[in-house]
Amino acid sequence: MAAKAFQKIYTKIENITKATCMLRATGVGNEELATIGGRLAQVVRIMGDEVTLQVFGGTEG
Repeated sequence: MAAKAFQKIYTKIENITKATCMLRATGVGNEELATIGGRLAQVVRIMGDEVTLQVFGGTEG
């Protein structure tokens, strides 16, 4: 599996709860991984351009 040379970076989070956050993005797939503030997150829901990520370890703190 080849590594991608470029990664998309999104900087505006629309909504935050204790364990999830929502942002607008395109070209994202279910179960893809991301980092948010140094914490690992996974795509758990996609509705149009609204993407919900589950943040492992929570968003508090």
